[in-house]
Amino acid sequence: MTIFQVTILGLIALVIYKATRRLLKKDLSVLLYFFWTGAWIFVAVFVICPWILNRLADFVGIGRGVDLVIYLSIFALFYFIFKINLRQDKIEKNLADIVRKIAIANVNRGSDKKGT
Repeated sequence: MTIFQVTILGLIALVIYKATRRLLKKDLSVLLYFFWTGAWIFVAVFVICPWILNRLADFVGIGRGVDLVIYLSIFALFYFIFKINLRQDKIEKNLADIVRKIAIANVNRGSDKKGT
């Protein structure tokens, strides 16, 4: 096993440990915990057996396993950026609605006090 593999596996173990601590503190849902732990175990398998990635890359017509990982990572990053932007837009609209309702309620409350 190379120094790179040992280092990456150590970092994966650290990330899984931290995720477990967050789960026990109830800062992380069980579903998210299993998703991320599974994803990191998936990565660990490819770190231990890099030939699997090379075979997958050959199967889909990409020269090297590393290139496959880079392409998939870029795709995933763009997808997550898109999802985050959609969620941010929704939050901004909800916030604008809340502010508008509060402002209208304050105006109505102020006119009620003047009328008495």
